[in-house]
Amino acid sequence: MAAASTIPTRITQMLGCKYPLICPGMSWISTAELVAAVSNAGGVGILATGPLSPQETREAIHKIRRLAPNKPFGIGATLLMPGSKENAKVALEERVPLINVSLGKPDWIAEGA
Repeated sequence: MAAASTIPTRITQMLGCKYPLICPGMSWISTAELVAAVSNAGGVGILATGPLSPQETREAIHKIRRLAPNKPFGIGATLLMPGSKENAKVALEERVPLINVSLGKPDWIAEGA
């Protein structure tokens, strides 16, 4: 069976993925392995950084890049949660292509991107 071709949508064009499927950053579920699997399958995986320290976030980003080279992925940052600002800063430093923000003002993230 032949693989499906890219489904052209605004999402696929904007994010550089094959299919308009995004796996959200769900705490304790959206690990580096799941994010890489979704991105390798043609969607976009988003790493849950809520339960991670900044160092763990950096290590997870590096792991995603090893497991899914040149594939789109992102991280989630719930800005009202402890540690989220530090994790978002790590994502900016690592030049993560997508930062999904919730519960806060992301102006500084947009300016840093």
